[in-house]
Amino acid sequence: MTSKLIPDEIVVMTAGTQAAHSDLYIGKTFIAVYLAILLVLTSCYFLGAIMGARFGTWINQRRGIRIDKGKSKEGLKHGGWMLCLSLFIPGARYLVPFLAGVYRFRLPHYLLVLLPSSLIWTLHYFLAGYWFSDKMEWLEAGVYSYSKIAVKGMIIIGVAYTVIRQLRRMGNRFH
Repeated sequence: MTSKLIPDEIVVMTAGTQAAHSDLYIGKTFIAVYLAILLVLTSCYFLGAIMGARFGTWINQRRGIRIDKGKSKEGLKHGGWMLCLSLFIPGARYLVPFLAGVYRFRLPHYLLVLLPSSLIWTLHYFLAGYWFSDKMEWLEAGVYSYSKIAVKGMIIIGVAYTVIRQLRRMGNRFH
C-alpha cells in the first residue's frame, strides 16, 4: 500500500492476497485499506473545494454559462448516483470527487454517499484478492480488461451525448 500513493483495484486485491498468505489479521488489513481509500477520495474532494473555485469559474466562462448559485445546486441533483458509479470506473473514481468539491457538493451528503459505496467497492476487490489469492495473475488480467472496457464505454457515451446534444441544437435552429 505504501508503494502507491493512489490505491486502485490491484493494490486492494494485493492487500487481500497478503492477508490470505500471511499472519495479517484480515479485519485490520481491510480497515487500513478502506481508510486509505477514504483518505484519497476525501482529499480529492477537499482539493476540489479549495483549489477548484478558479477551475469551476474557468469552465463555466469557457462554456458561456453565467454563474448562478441556485443553478449549481440544481445541477447536482443526480450527483449521488454519479459518485456511486464513478467508484467503479478507473480514473473517474478520483475526478468525480474533485468535481464534487469544485461545484460545492455538500460535505455531509458527499460522505453519506461515499462511505457505503466505497465500502462496497473496497470489500469487493479485497475479498476477491483474499479468496482467489492463488489466481492473482488471472484477476489482474481481468481488472485491466474491465478497465479498458469501462474507459472505452465512457468515451462512447460521452461522444454519443455530445452528438445528440449538437443535433438537438441544430434542430432547434431550423424551427
